[in-house]
Amino acid sequence: MAFTAIVRVTGSAGRFEEFRERVRWLLVRDPDTEPYTEHHADAGLEYRFELTNGLPFPTFIAASAEFPELRVEAEWDKDGAKGGVAIESGRPVEKWTGQRNPA
Repeated sequence: MAFTAIVRVTGSAGRFEEFRERVRWLLVRDPDTEPYTEHHADAGLEYRFELTNGLPFPTFIAASAEFPELRVEAEWDKDGAKGGVAIESGRPVEKWTGQRNPA
């Protein structure tokens, strides 16, 4: 069964292009990567996934470790079960289930 996920990247705008290129490089080499779209704005990057297998967490963990000044937040909705995780410096720093309450 398919589910949706959105990955948002925020932080130092001067590093978004490098981060984006690194993520692309990693995703192309992952045989399990499912189709996604990229969306760009001055305030951040956004990746949108329609998934059947799962979110490519190793890609975003690895890229986050290389760009510690950026914050990666992944949110998903699988059959109405919502959750998410924030990643900084290659490590999960916050997890949530259900609807997230913005800080």
